[in-house]
Amino acid sequence: LAAIAGRWLKPPSLRADRHLQCAKVTPRLERTKRRRPAMAANPFALARVAERAERYDDMAEFMKARVETGGPLSSEERDMFSAAFKNSLTERRQAVRMAHFAAETESQDGRPHNAELALGYKSKVVAELQQICNKVLALLQDRLVPSASDAETQCFFLKMQGDYYRYLAEFSEGEARGTVAQGANAAYSAGVQAAQHLSAVHPVRLGLCLNFSVFQHEVMRDTAAAVSTARTAFDQAAEELDSTDPQYRNDAMMTMQLLQDNLSLWEQ
Repeated sequence: LAAIAGRWLKPPSLRADRHLQCAKVTPRLERTKRRRPAMAANPFALARVAERAERYDDMAEFMKARVETGGPLSSEERDMFSAAFKNSLTERRQAVRMAHFAAETESQDGRPHNAELALGYKSKVVAELQQICNKVLALLQDRLVPSASDAETQCFFLKMQGDYYRYLAEFSEGEARGTVAQGANAAYSAGVQAAQHLSAVHPVRLGLCLNFSVFQHEVMRDTAAAVSTARTAFDQAAEELDSTDPQYRNDAMMTMQLLQDNLSLWEQ
């Protein structure tokens, strides 16, 4: 009886276990394979999920995939593309500034070793920042700017191109800084030309002029040009403000206030 019981109670062979496991896993793998194409086919939906989860690097990758699928971006997709890379970059720009401040503080307090550590960390974050900027600039230069079919879209992407060259210029030095500054100036200038086909109170046009003037003041050190750009944009928008579409008025007034604030500082 013991022998019979032992024979019946003996666990299944390893080979049988593997067969059972494969039988259980195979349907799961098949289901996974069926799901993946649907997920990959809608990177915009995934970008929305990543945004809610505040996973901005992932959001940027999903929007990069959306751009690479081809076809024009809707206005919502365009805004998501911009927000994804901007949010991915914002905390790194702040981190670079804080690391630079920490290095200066440690050096002044007589701790050169700590200052070197802070500068090393700054270099690490700058490398990440440059990688993100180069990635979005490649998408803009190779795909989005050339395919822009109307003045608003063209102006939007040229402004964005100028912005990311400006971000690179903030933390570049020497010849490299001069190169990216030229890229920013060319993109902003082309954007200003495209913006002539838009209303003076159009939010994209006003935003472009605001950022261009900041670039001229902070990067090019040309305050006179910055004042001219900001003043022209402000005065032209003021002439059209009363007759503008209500959907643009609030946005226009907010940007005009920023222009006025900058002018108050630069014209002193």
